[in-house]
Amino acid sequence: MNRRCSRTLSLVLGLLAGLWAPLAVAKEAVTLGILSYRPEPVIQERYSLLAEYLSQETGLEVRLRVFNQDDMNRALASNRVDFFLTNPSHFLMIRSERSLTGVLATLQREWQGRSTGSIGGLILTRAERSDINRLADLRGKSIATPGIHYLGGFQAAALELRDAGVDILRHNRMVHLGNHDRVIRAVLTGDTDVGFVRTGVYEELILENPALANELKMIHVQSLAGFPFAVSTRLYPEWPLVSLPHVDSQIVRQVASALFALQPDHPAARAAGLAGFSPPADYQSVEDLARTLRMAPYDQVPRVTWVDVLNQYRIWVLTVAVLFVMLVVTSLWLSRKKRQLATEERRQRELIGSWPQPMLMIRNGELINCNRAAVDLVGYTSEASLLGKGLPTFSPHAQPDGTPSLQKADALIRRVTTGEVAQSEWLFVRSDGSDVWVDMTLAPVYEHDQESPSILCSWYDITRRKYAEERQRLALRVFENAREAIFITDAHGVVMDINEAYSLITGRDHKVAVGSLPPMPMDEGSAILIAARKHGVWTGEFASRHRDGHAIVLSLTLSSVFDEQGQLSHFVGVFSDVTQLKETEKQLRTMAHYDSLTGLPNRVLFSDRLQQSMAQARRQNYQLAVIYIDLDHFKPINDAFGHDAGDGLLVEVARRMRSTLREEDTLARLGGDEFAAIVVNVADQQTLEALLVRILTKIGDPVWVADHSVEVSASLGYTVYPQNAELDGDQLLRQADQAMYRAKREGKNRYCRFSDSGS
Repeated sequence: MNRRCSRTLSLVLGLLAGLWAPLAVAKEAVTLGILSYRPEPVIQERYSLLAEYLSQETGLEVRLRVFNQDDMNRALASNRVDFFLTNPSHFLMIRSERSLTGVLATLQREWQGRSTGSIGGLILTRAERSDINRLADLRGKSIATPGIHYLGGFQAAALELRDAGVDILRHNRMVHLGNHDRVIRAVLTGDTDVGFVRTGVYEELILENPALANELKMIHVQSLAGFPFAVSTRLYPEWPLVSLPHVDSQIVRQVASALFALQPDHPAARAAGLAGFSPPADYQSVEDLARTLRMAPYDQVPRVTWVDVLNQYRIWVLTVAVLFVMLVVTSLWLSRKKRQLATEERRQRELIGSWPQPMLMIRNGELINCNRAAVDLVGYTSEASLLGKGLPTFSPHAQPDGTPSLQKADALIRRVTTGEVAQSEWLFVRSDGSDVWVDMTLAPVYEHDQESPSILCSWYDITRRKYAEERQRLALRVFENAREAIFITDAHGVVMDINEAYSLITGRDHKVAVGSLPPMPMDEGSAILIAARKHGVWTGEFASRHRDGHAIVLSLTLSSVFDEQGQLSHFVGVFSDVTQLKETEKQLRTMAHYDSLTGLPNRVLFSDRLQQSMAQARRQNYQLAVIYIDLDHFKPINDAFGHDAGDGLLVEVARRMRSTLREEDTLARLGGDEFAAIVVNVADQQTLEALLVRILTKIGDPVWVADHSVEVSASLGYTVYPQNAELDGDQLLRQADQAMYRAKREGKNRYCRFSDSGS
């Protein structure tokens, strides 16, 4: 009778717990809002698994809501959204209107094995439109766009067109359609001439309907290395995921942790076309874009009146007026002087103009005549562009030796006026902003009735030689100062020269290294040379040793160098020491999968091994057991003797349990004083129970901590696999956990097997 009452009470408590659990979860519900840049059912289908994933990982009820921009603004204003994912331009508008906690993460998209955290715009038109091929062809055309607050669907393309001289807000008819699918449809039906969509939408639609590839063509396509989508504009950071200030900080951390843990191969990531989430990107480029286009929230321009300008800049206005008067007076004076010198200049012009080498005539520091070769050299349109100006006018402020151009030119002219012939290398700036080096010679020319001689100036273009010299100096500085080791070998792989980093990394100085072979894998050294000769380059990592004997890991890139006849002449190798990086990667892998206190696998590695063990049990047709272990009376010991004593107790208990299990079994620490074990290839129930008894005995033996002998016991719950119903690893662990709690209720220091009846 007592057993029947106990069973009835357990069933009632189980039903109450089942009814209470949904209520507890409901109190922790959060809403994730996503902007519907494509039709709402498409977005709902893509991101529903992401909401389920966040619910599972955080223990919260994550509700997914898909909004257009207006609906999302209203939902944010009424605090009906806790987290939202939207395009960067819309995010700037929201941030300007209300306070936000900040960007939690930036979305990373995945397409055909490549990922990106950037977004751009794509400009499309119908394939038969032969009149639309360049950005300039879009002037006056009708354009379909999801809306002016879409970064990829409007603003990125608008900036590209603005830089190309096309102001679409002034010269084009804009049609705002709300999402990218409607934009594509409007272009295909001919309702508009052109459509703007964000990157990735075109590829998604082609995947759904391959015939679209022949119906549409892209305008101003960019070639961006590593970017997986077709793009017509520059790139900006991808969509931000943002939390609202009213959300509890613990929930924010849970959601952020789950987002960063999302792997590309997870069903939620694949369904949404994501590679995961990365730390928040810098959205300054999006702000600069909005400011340039005067888009919200940077579309308000302060009103300035002429009175304000005059009050603020009256000194400048007066100065400009005086300068203008002076310019007019000077121009009148110069015109009179030019008339006086016209005859002489005409004669000199005829003489100089017929000379094939750049020639100029200078008087009083100004050019009074030049030939066409000189005009072409500095990139101006006519001789008149040079006349009346001095050499510093076409020069940088200072010459490469640091001397101001004006000062150096005056010094040269003073030397020539005393009768010398001066020669100097000189740097000019062409009209297009490029540099040109000349070897300049200045000689005096004496004429009658002139107190001081005129100066005949000739130029010889040495730009190519100077650039070659600069490249040689730069190459030498790079070679000598690079942090990576660089070496040059002959065609047989024998080292001819090295830089300082080579000696620092390998321990071999220049004298030892030259004439020997460079560091390469011992078992495939010649094969690397053959591969580099065949393919032009070889890249790889391998273990090596420093000259003092300690092991290092090197990352090497070996490139072939061919002479003018196409024959291999040298190899150039660049390598760096990645030993510390490899050690750090190893430590990170260990930290991610093992408990830092006991060295046992953590919950993540335990779950992975449980899935593998279950698959092997199905293939080889044997049973396995999952054991949940919770120490009894651990908290009093921890409180009495301190956390260090508690940690020591956990380490010793973990060692004992690990020694009791077989090598092929797995023991993991789930957290606190909770452990779990996987026992594979269980022969029979008696053998398993004998193992459980040994574990309880080992745990119950006294442990010496903090100069005291203490004793603890354990409550064990276990379940076996396979069962009649197909289960996953989490369900097996929950079954073992329930059995463990039954063992605690029945008096602790015992084990219980999971039973569906709960008794």
